[in-house]
Amino acid sequence: MEGEEGTQQPQLVLAHKLFLLTQNDVDDIEKVRLRDEVFNFIVANDMAPLYEILVGNKVLNLDQKALDSMRSKIDDELKKLDEK
Repeated sequence: MEGEEGTQQPQLVLAHKLFLLTQNDVDDIEKVRLRDEVFNFIVANDMAPLYEILVGNKVLNLDQKALDSMRSKIDDELKKLDEK
């Protein structure tokens, strides 16, 4: 098994990055990189509710344009599901 690298589920990777953001011993420059990665993952996966929580807890800064875009995509998907 040595040398074999498995891939983790993206949600577990996200959870680990969020955990690291709460740790005091993580360098500030590393936290900047982690915030960017978390933000990009959240936007790519239209995770508006999580984003709102993280903004409320001051983990991420509010990007209203990104939030509006995620909400719009979610609303469109809900409309499609309601039509079925």
